[in-house]
Amino acid sequence: MWAIVVLTFAIAAAGRAGEATVVDDTPGLFTRVRSTQRFMIALIREGYDRSPVFRDLVEVLQRSNVIVLVQPASCAGGRIRSCLVSVTGFDGQRHIRINVDPHRSHDWLIATVAHELQHAAEIAEHPEVADASAALKLYRMIAVGQCHEGLSEECETTRALMTERKVLEELYARFEKP
Repeated sequence: MWAIVVLTFAIAAAGRAGEATVVDDTPGLFTRVRSTQRFMIALIREGYDRSPVFRDLVEVLQRSNVIVLVQPASCAGGRIRSCLVSVTGFDGQRHIRINVDPHRSHDWLIATVAHELQHAAEIAEHPEVADASAALKLYRMIAVGQCHEGLSEECETTRALMTERKVLEELYARFEKP
């Protein structure tokens, strides 16, 4: 059974001054999908290497004006396993912060990161979305369920759920016998 991962918006302070960002050591790779944690960078690299769907998402974000920071952290007091927590924009760049609960199995963690990267790609498709308010407005239009109906700020899209499922299928395909 698929657990629903929701997209949660929180009003965040504009920018995070002094926050160090560690990027992959490979020049030009993952300049727009980042983390301050090496194990998250390793997960992103592994997802990129093992899953064509994950790779496509990273490449879409690489061509955008969005910078995504993926961090290990809980969402909604641990009630949900991943969330998009902030969207800010300035100087022609948009910054998206994603939290992912690291207490998941390895492949599920990669698929969960892909799920949230799909949400970032959805925002990247809409240049008018540069803050939490505009992001929530977008998700009121494209989300399913209570968010779409205006009853919740926890939003989910069919595309993100499908992305997660496809990435899991790609990751598990290596275990299938020919």
